[in-house]
Amino acid sequence: MSISGIGAAGYPTAGYDTRKTERNVAGGNFAKQAAEASQAAGKATATLHGAEEGSGDITIFSGAEVVSGSSYSVYKTPNFDSENPVYKVKIWDKSGNVTERMVDVSKVDPKNCDTVEMYAYTADLKESGKGSFEDTVLKAVVAKSVKDAESRSGTWSFSEKFDWTKIVNDLMQSSYHYGELKGYMEWKKFLGFLNK
Repeated sequence: MSISGIGAAGYPTAGYDTRKTERNVAGGNFAKQAAEASQAAGKATATLHGAEEGSGDITIFSGAEVVSGSSYSVYKTPNFDSENPVYKVKIWDKSGNVTERMVDVSKVDPKNCDTVEMYAYTADLKESGKGSFEDTVLKAVVAKSVKDAESRSGTWSFSEKFDWTKIVNDLMQSSYHYGELKGYMEWKKFLGFLNK
């Protein structure tokens, strides 16, 4: 499967043959095996959160990680200043406990930042018109998801720092290696956003 074959909802997009996945999984029925794995691990759920009513916050984007049961949201606060963008980011764990951070994107270094900072950084790229949702926020979410899958231990912490330029460069090179030139160019564009 090519990285560019992942749609906004996490489903394959046009040009991706889902039968390839089925043939590559022992037993040939990927959907059945995924359902069985989910049942064996217990009911996997995550709650998607928006802005609290009356807070004045504006939700920029929200997402959930079903495997970990966590969810996250990035907000503009009522006193948001586009000249000095600071975003509120909230993370909920599977028990509903929330962690809130304010992220000044001018201080975010994509070569050494955590997921909370990266989500605020890419939200700002989208909000400032430098890139579309798919070119910015979605690419960061996909990059984290791919690294989660590679780690084999589930998901990595939202507060663990990484060199996102290396992660994205690896994804870009992987797309090129497998002849997925459209994906290669999309990751290259995202890497350009990170190499500020």
